[in-house]
Amino acid sequence: MEKDKHTTLTELSDSDFQIAEGQPNLIGWEVKNETGTYIGEVEELLFDPQTSAVRYLIVDLTDNGMNMDDKSVMIPLGIAHLHISDDEVVLPGLHLDQYQALPDYDQAELSPELEREIRAIIGSPAALRLEDTVTELDQRNFYEHHHFDRGRFYQRGGPNAAALSGETERTEERILIHDLVQRSRNEYHTENETQGLNPSQQRVENTDDLEDFPGHS
Repeated sequence: MEKDKHTTLTELSDSDFQIAEGQPNLIGWEVKNETGTYIGEVEELLFDPQTSAVRYLIVDLTDNGMNMDDKSVMIPLGIAHLHISDDEVVLPGLHLDQYQALPDYDQAELSPELEREIRAIIGSPAALRLEDTVTELDQRNFYEHHHFDRGRFYQRGGPNAAALSGETERTEERILIHDLVQRSRNEYHTENETQGLNPSQQRVENTDDLEDFPGHS
């Protein structure tokens, strides 16, 4: 059966479209995994001119030092996200075998069939398998899949950034409390040493002083 070549996806640099105001131009940005390891560089964006929505990052994997084939691949926008502060794209969760399995990008080969192949290689969490099956039956709904969630991508630090920020604040609070307690202990010991007493003597002396108060036994 002949491959369906119909697709509306267009390379941004080959069009009259521009990046929307307030959104970064990602071309040339480095792509790294969640541990900061260099994966490649964004060399192009594929977008749908009917909706003006970016669908894929074209990532050049050349010379990344990870024993990958030197090629460019299509990465669905929603599985990556912007770095929390740097001009970088973070691409978590993909294994070397998946990068190797992704087809070398060729604009002339763009097709719904190719897009379905990429989705199958990247996969989804088990809970979303049913959603994949249902969505793939209707090409018109293909881009409603979470792989193309622009909100996830443009959220600095990814969807868990807010939770991580809260955890960071709680960690900093615990460190501050620990520091205050330690400082108080140090001052306590310094004061006792100045008076020539060790902590146990200080406690005994305080206990003896209580005998002068009525009701103490």
